[in-house]
Amino acid sequence: MDRADASRIAHGELRLWNPLSEAALDETIALLEPPPGGRVLDVACGRAEVLRRVAERFDVEATGYDSDAALIESGPPGLELLVRDSPPPGPFDVVVCIASSHALGGFPDALGALRELVRPGGEVLLGEGYWCQPPSAEYLDALGGASADELPDYSALMRAAEQAGLTPLHASVASEADWDRYEWRLILNAERWAAANPEDLGADVLRERARSARERMTMPGGRETLGFALVLLRRD
Repeated sequence: MDRADASRIAHGELRLWNPLSEAALDETIALLEPPPGGRVLDVACGRAEVLRRVAERFDVEATGYDSDAALIESGPPGLELLVRDSPPPGPFDVVVCIASSHALGGFPDALGALRELVRPGGEVLLGEGYWCQPPSAEYLDALGGASADELPDYSALMRAAEQAGLTPLHASVASEADWDRYEWRLILNAERWAAANPEDLGADVLRERARSARERMTMPGGRETLGFALVLLRRD
């Protein structure tokens, strides 16, 4: 079982593949100002749930792409959803990149890529992780061997956006309850799939995924280490 398969199983029927609440996402989407008929791009869009919400609220030309064909095939009708590894040519009036900076080279390189994709005066809807406190070595191990340098803290996230020529206009962060709902649903889905498919080679992969998530959530300080911010940015 590869990483994409494990992720699809763990996320199950979750609409959002990140810890944001639907209310916080919808509130921020309502603040967008695309022109009528404007072009909107969703980077590594997955099942295109965010793009669907944008297209339902505004009269826009909505395009999303992802390298996972299975996710694209399960996306909603009426949107241009592409299977590809890199973004189509811009510029766009709005670019969405939520929990997807890895698709543009990771943080902070993704900020420069986003600026190039959006027109001057256009907007970027960025969802990015950040450190609420310095992560311990044990936490990084439970996160899959991540490096502390991969993410900024909240202040550094905003400064990096400004340095890339993107002005923060609005931001909200996932609450502790949001994180609990998201992480424990992934754990539940993974454990139940593994229990229902004990002979499948993927069962051990899902159990290990659940074990690592439980370790992160229950170790001292674990719930206070990682944050997630949704930031509305404007290209200068």
